[in-house]
Amino acid sequence: MEERKMQKPTESEPLLTVSSLVKYFPVKEGIFSKVVNQVRAVDGVSFSLNSGQTLGLVGESGCGKTTLARVLLKLIPATSGEIIFDGMNILQADSGQLRKHRRNMQLIFQDPFSSLNPRMRVGKIISEPLSHHNMGDSRERRKKAEELLEIVGLQKSDIWRYPHEFSGGQRQRIGIARSLVLNPKLIICDEPVSALDVSIQSQILNLLDNLQKEFNLTYIFIAHGLNVIRHMSDRVIVMYLGKIMEEATSDKIFASPLHPYTKALLTAIPVPNPRSIDFEATVEGDVPSPINPPSGCRFHTRCPEVMEICSKKEPGFTLIEGDHRVACHLFGE
Repeated sequence: MEERKMQKPTESEPLLTVSSLVKYFPVKEGIFSKVVNQVRAVDGVSFSLNSGQTLGLVGESGCGKTTLARVLLKLIPATSGEIIFDGMNILQADSGQLRKHRRNMQLIFQDPFSSLNPRMRVGKIISEPLSHHNMGDSRERRKKAEELLEIVGLQKSDIWRYPHEFSGGQRQRIGIARSLVLNPKLIICDEPVSALDVSIQSQILNLLDNLQKEFNLTYIFIAHGLNVIRHMSDRVIVMYLGKIMEEATSDKIFASPLHPYTKALLTAIPVPNPRSIDFEATVEGDVPSPINPPSGCRFHTRCPEVMEICSKKEPGFTLIEGDHRVACHLFGE
């Protein structure tokens, strides 16, 4: 079975480039299912990701993080836009091209129990992708499953057990092993530790960190917890109602946040000494409906620094100091 050799990250050609990506879900009513509106889940998202890096996606529930992940994997179709992965526009790829390309894109699910088939033994769960892509014979597949179980911290003999015989953290290790079996280049981690006990979360995060170094993996890491994002990410994207509010390196986001929404998220992090946070931001009210988002800046209805222009004009991205960009009229023209 083929092994992917470790490669150095390249700065010249990103592994993933997303341009003006849009995903709307139709809202239908009546006996004829007439489309009366659209849920604007992802609305004009653009970013790039280099090989070997981790991009953190953060935002409140309903901001479009998981929808974005599923569109990137083409598990659901995009409304418009462009996704260039490893030199190919996957939105224009036919079924044969996409089947081959899927080997390089994998997903770690949030729920480590429901994502595993309870009727299949662990060895079969891990090796099933190999069978699907006609890679190796039964002996080679079993050997690969045993190797991966040891890599993620379990035992070879666990291939004969069922998912219900494991703890939550162990089940997530099985899910991680399954995501590695095809030697992917990109793994999307959809809140992989949110369903785990706090004592187990750090173990899984350290495992993912070690695996990235060993196999030169590229991650898109989705999480609610900003402490998790800070630990894992090289770059961070802050999303709100389907749009990017701010993007920068992890250090800049946590040391010098610019957008009022980013500041509000950071002040919500529990810290031993609250006085160590040198900025304050409060956000009141609930997230507006993505069916009828606010005009102008989508955050203006909850922004503590709102101005008159915020409700009238949508802010463009302003580049601040190198690769730090923010969509806010406080920093626009």
